[in-house]
Amino acid sequence: MHRGPCHRRPTLAMLRAFLSPFAIATLAAAAVCQTEPAPAPGGLDGLAARVDAAHRPDGPTPAVTALKGAVELHYVARDAEQRGQVDLDLRYLEWTRPGGTKVVPLLRYEVKQAGAPVVRGRDRNGPWQLVKGEPRDLLAADAAQDLAEHERRQTLVRQLLRFLAPGDVLRTLQQAGPITREDLEVARATRVACVTVTGTLPAFPLLRQGGDDAPAQLKVWIDAATNRLLAVDAAPMQDGKPDVADGERVRLTDLRARDGLLVPGEVLHLFTGADGKYALQTRAVITTLQLRPELKAEDFDRSRG
Repeated sequence: MHRGPCHRRPTLAMLRAFLSPFAIATLAAAAVCQTEPAPAPGGLDGLAARVDAAHRPDGPTPAVTALKGAVELHYVARDAEQRGQVDLDLRYLEWTRPGGTKVVPLLRYEVKQAGAPVVRGRDRNGPWQLVKGEPRDLLAADAAQDLAEHERRQTLVRQLLRFLAPGDVLRTLQQAGPITREDLEVARATRVACVTVTGTLPAFPLLRQGGDDAPAQLKVWIDAATNRLLAVDAAPMQDGKPDVADGERVRLTDLRARDGLLVPGEVLHLFTGADGKYALQTRAVITTLQLRPELKAEDFDRSRG
């Protein structure tokens, strides 16, 4: 019986025989990550409007400038010196001095622990903490580590407020690139089809840096099926370029409607490592949250303890 010629699938060795090293590298890169232009009716403004509609299921809502809540902060980085769980009760207010325009973030939080709780905050005069029941300035030279921890927790709250209005984040992006389609890996072997856009902001709260808001490049990931915000990649700008080696990824999970907005049940923070990949650092589980509570600047004064 006559047998026709045997047709074999090309192997990597066979491809190397016909392709240049540059072509092989190009094909390999394309196999790892593929992006393509996404249909974007209305451009960036249209995308922002659809995201607004998804995150405000009951229609337009007032801006959130104050909140109260409780957070379980889990330190999960494999190489971290500090691991475990910290329970926080906190309140936050974006306050403006009478006649002024600069927003001052006021914060008070209490760390629940055995023995006396740790109480820190920021009032109209700056950051403070209680030491044996007495308020002390956190700007003192011997309080540098406590100040850094306070700034990271303040940044966590400020990021949460930004992401409660993701449409506004999209609208304020500068030098925004094209809107593309890309898959976001949310778990091992699990990817979500997303719409992405990258741009810069002159000021953004970066958890990895702490302190005041800084210029940053942002890549915003929007679920293509639901128009919900899934993640934001942020990197500080250095000499006009993003320092991706010092970047972070913020992922929002378990979004639920609360006070007219979608609020995440968990906020995950991942940092870029030496290998350039994101590694999980912390999980902030929001156990209770009240948006727009009646708070005054006096509620944060250190004299109140």
